Amino acid sequence: MASYLRLLAASAASRISILFEIVFLFVVAVLHNRVPELAGTLGISFVAAMQTASFPKVEEWTFSSVMATSNFRHSIEGLFAALAMPAAVNRFRRPWVFGNICIAFGIGAALGAFVTKQLPGFSLAIPVTILLAVLLRCELGGASVTNRERAADERGLI
Repeated sequence: MASYLRLLAASAASRISILFEIVFLFVVAVLHNRVPELAGTLGISFVAAMQTASFPKVEEWTFSSVMATSNFRHSIEGLFAALAMPAAVNRFRRPWVFGNICIAFGIGAALGAFVTKQLPGFSLAIPVTILLAVLLRCELGGASVTNRERAADERGLI
């Protein structure tokens, strides 16, 4: 589905994907009371698949938006490369970016676990709220993924 979005509406694919994620998480939250296993498993899996396919890069590097393992590897590899090549420009940029992604994963997991335990009926409200804020930022003229990719492509980085 994300591939078709990029094909049919390349300039708006990121925003449309975020909107789909919001809608599906809302549907999962509503259906979760009636069919918890089905709604939770299929709904969250679909949202994760959309996110993985829609957002494959951060700056000029590939990354995973739904699991931390490869992001840890990129962070450590970038740190090693930065220490091995002291003359490189922006040598700590890659480990900084991926380190922050890993920290965000950790904070999100901890917050999600806490809210799910304390307020199980509202646990999906946090990701929906964050996605709404991201969508609002995109709509109000914040830098979108496609604009950054276009700029990196013009500089020959992709």
